[in-house]
Amino acid sequence: MAVKLDRKYLLIYNFVVMDTLEKSLSEYKIWLDKTKNDSYMQKELAQLESSPDELMECFAGDLSFGTSGIRGIIGPGPRRINKYVIARATQGLSDYINMRAEKGEDVKKRVVIACDSRRFSTQFAKETAEVLSGNGIKAYLFSEISPVPLLSYSIGVLDCDYGIMITASHNPSIFNGYKVYNKYGYQVVGEEPKAILDAINANDFFDSIKKSTDNIELLEDEIPDEFSNKIKEITQPFARKEDEPDIRIVYTPLNGAGRNYVYRALHDAGFNNVISVPSQDGFDENFTTCKKPNPEKLSAYNEAFKVLDQVGADIIISTDPDSDRVGVALVHDETKINLTGNQIGLLILDHLCKIRPPKSGQVVFRSIVSTPLFDRMADANGLDTRYTLAGFKYIGNALQGMIDEGNEADYYFGFEESHGYLISPFLRDKDAISSAVILASIAAKQKKRGQDLIDHLEEIYGNYGTLIDRAKNFTFEGLKGQETMNNIMEYLRNEVTEKIGDLYIEDKVDYLSDDTNLDKANIIKFDMDDGSTVIVRPSGTEPKIKVYMFLTDPTSDIDKAITAIMDDFR
Repeated sequence: MAVKLDRKYLLIYNFVVMDTLEKSLSEYKIWLDKTKNDSYMQKELAQLESSPDELMECFAGDLSFGTSGIRGIIGPGPRRINKYVIARATQGLSDYINMRAEKGEDVKKRVVIACDSRRFSTQFAKETAEVLSGNGIKAYLFSEISPVPLLSYSIGVLDCDYGIMITASHNPSIFNGYKVYNKYGYQVVGEEPKAILDAINANDFFDSIKKSTDNIELLEDEIPDEFSNKIKEITQPFARKEDEPDIRIVYTPLNGAGRNYVYRALHDAGFNNVISVPSQDGFDENFTTCKKPNPEKLSAYNEAFKVLDQVGADIIISTDPDSDRVGVALVHDETKINLTGNQIGLLILDHLCKIRPPKSGQVVFRSIVSTPLFDRMADANGLDTRYTLAGFKYIGNALQGMIDEGNEADYYFGFEESHGYLISPFLRDKDAISSAVILASIAAKQKKRGQDLIDHLEEIYGNYGTLIDRAKNFTFEGLKGQETMNNIMEYLRNEVTEKIGDLYIEDKVDYLSDDTNLDKANIIKFDMDDGSTVIVRPSGTEPKIKVYMFLTDPTSDIDKAITAIMDDFR
């Protein structure tokens, strides 16, 4: 797979690099001139003068408005996240809203904005509100750091056209981002992201931006209180019973927006023995004790395990910085374990079926990259399983379709392997807050039986079979990263047809070209001859290729074979 670079190739490569540097320098000079009154940005730009490689990373093109927004490293230039990139994105969204209004579409010209605890999130949220206001659009701005589920809920309550969340979700502290939600409360899908991107690209970063503070309304306690009351209502069936132990729960918001909402939800459900993680309970923009605030990573629980050891707690519950993902960890047989998103999905579905027995005709949703064991459990409980592409917005979109048809009552549960769950259609996006209550309820019931969550998972595997789920992420940074990822996907699409590692390919589905009854997507699925499944897709928000494996044999070398393919392209 390795390629020898001949002299002709090197000449072409050097020409491309020099051309890119020249264009980057030209854009750099524009930013220097246009930000003369911004001392912070001037300082940031000055640091690039002695680093042409970093200058190109910051100025060679724009951060694209991807599947539902933009996300990137905080820094200067059009390929970094800063207030000018945020303002341009908002100007484009404003133009798009006003264009829809001029065409006579049903738009209210209202947008609600929330932000998490990241660096500059509060500033970026205010910048967003001012640009919306400057374009004649009412901007509602939460006065405090707020979670994604609250934003999703508030869009409908305020009858807004869109919601904007300033966040980079579970990424490290050097990142921030800008996610756009539609009027139903899930991230924009279909042709709309492309239409918004076109409107953004029609603007520059400076001269076309309109701002004012005339049409901004700060949101205080009323909607957050209403939201928390709704959480209490939908989780009431899962409240702790008098004969169940008041388990000790260590909760960490990972320095993010879930803090007050999860504490209140657990308390409202009768879980009063909740212990905080002091180093992660406040809003720390640097995530000092947790460099990757991601509930999927065992390292995210290091501080929480220290507290668990001190107080002898039963489980750890975590939420990511914008609190749409939930995780759980515990000590089982003296081993520290964090559950995968698939394991949590299985536990929640099993619990729902016991506490809230399904009715005829009800359906569950899962993304195509989530565990097939879910289907077996759903079928055994009389539920119909429907599939969506990766990304909870597709579950939200399918749910909205049911509501439009008058079938809201048929929605039972939706989940995706990346720790996203929705137990009630009162939202259209994943909700870590209600999910935290469900996990506490499961743990309490298992403790009453003398078991923990791992014991209960073993029971589930005994009933429905075992598929070992493994996930691997391969990062391809820099200007060449996207090209490398494209080359890998093309190689998998065209060249990998017989075997991966020690397993033969029994069936192959290309979601970009095959008829799957889903939207076209750059995803490839391999069904192997031993019943295992491998799914590969580029991330929509990060420079990564994600690989999902559901294996029947833990000794299979298929993950090593996948890694070797990725390494050959580096």
